[in-house]
Amino acid sequence: MRLALSMLTACGLAALLAGCGSGFAGGNVTTVPSVVVLTEGPSGNTNDFFVSPGGTAPLGVSAIAYEGGGVNPTIIPDELFTWAARYVNPLTDPPGIATYTVGPSPNGFKTCPAMPTFLPPVPILQQRGSGTPSTLYPGYTVLPANQAAVQVFIGAVPGVTAPYCLVIQATSVTGAVIGAHNVVVSSSP
Repeated sequence: MRLALSMLTACGLAALLAGCGSGFAGGNVTTVPSVVVLTEGPSGNTNDFFVSPGGTAPLGVSAIAYEGGGVNPTIIPDELFTWAARYVNPLTDPPGIATYTVGPSPNGFKTCPAMPTFLPPVPILQQRGSGTPSTLYPGYTVLPANQAAVQVFIGAVPGVTAPYCLVIQATSVTGAVIGAHNVVVSSSP
């Protein structure tokens, strides 16, 4: 993840999307990514992924596949990802999963809240898709298992009211390279 964040810091997400380095190289997706980075929807934020338990819109999460490293990575265009999400258990998960960053001010690390005792499935959503309609978010449906997508949406899990963390994971269809990020569901992260 540090490699991915340093690439974004060095080049800037806007520059990457505009073609930093060799940028968008077209063609069929046959290149195995070096790294997969998750960003917060169109804003390109790579740090703060927060959702309000009583919010009216889920958080958009996009995945970007890169080949190479350093300050000149190449975005792999048209790469698709399968998605998964689960609850974070701060008592058993390693610190890289059991903590999250806050920022820009004050910035630093916080530990995820205790895992809820009631653990319904974590829905990963899509806009106006063919899956089961979301009970909390009108216009969104549950992404069918193994359906590949570049962007998904994640929100509060129906029926869970206490603060908690989720870890969302995108796995590239080409090469099965994984990118993951915590999503904090809380009124005051």
